Amino acid sequence: MLRGIESPELSSKTERAVEIIRRSKGVVVALSAGVDSSLVAFIAHATLGDRSIAATAASESLSPGELETAKRIADEIGIGHVIVRTHELEDPNYSANGSNRCFYCKETLYKELRLIADKHGMMAILDGTQLDDLSDDRPGLQAALQAGVISPLLLAGFRKRDVREAARALGLSVWDKPAMPCLSSRIAHGETVTEQKLSMVGEAEDFIRSLTGVSELRVRYHTGLARIEVGPDERNLFFNEAVMDTISQKLLSLGFSSVTLDLRGYRSKAEPATAENRFALPIVNS
Repeated sequence: MLRGIESPELSSKTERAVEIIRRSKGVVVALSAGVDSSLVAFIAHATLGDRSIAATAASESLSPGELETAKRIADEIGIGHVIVRTHELEDPNYSANGSNRCFYCKETLYKELRLIADKHGMMAILDGTQLDDLSDDRPGLQAALQAGVISPLLLAGFRKRDVREAARALGLSVWDKPAMPCLSSRIAHGETVTEQKLSMVGEAEDFIRSLTGVSELRVRYHTGLARIEVGPDERNLFFNEAVMDTISQKLLSLGFSSVTLDLRGYRSKAEPATAENRFALPIVNS
């Protein structure tokens, strides 16, 4: 049993994950800097030692600071870490931004990780998928299935709350880190994903976090409009004229045509901006 986990149920799930990883004999962990993949990397290193490697994909769709977080987590765990440069924007299937965009992103990633695995003589590629992920529409899971990726947390019966509890018990600093999906997820389906749009979104989110200290944040891109979503309990951080003015001025300078704040707050499945969606409060229009 990994030290620190006291719950018998969670300990049992963790041991199942250990056994799944041990059977692989050598693994490459897709480390996104989130808590799920970080827990897998921790267990993999604790189980296999040098027969485990973490790999993080660097691309225009990665949120600012996430690559540095991944490096820090790998160092914290003690696992070997490699950075792979992916070029999903060069794939028209990806940049077209259909509802299956994530499939092409993950397909590109797993091809790169297979090359790393083969180079180092590793048997398997692992990801951080857990049971709660199955409730979402995630085309990337199909790409993982086709690539033969193994999901130890899923197979061991982990849910998100289990992941966070285990990560906290094992001393992982990211145990309470909010989810940070790729920047392309901020662009409405059907709108072409470009490096410029991703840069605008990434800079906008980075600026808003530094200004307000907000934890849960999305800046959605809709035909030039920026729609800001924050955790419902963090909306009060924006209820200040000076803060709103500063945010609007910065985002307009980045190239957004207008800036709104969604009064309902962040939702995991946000609706695209439409004439019927009347809950977005304009901060400023130009």
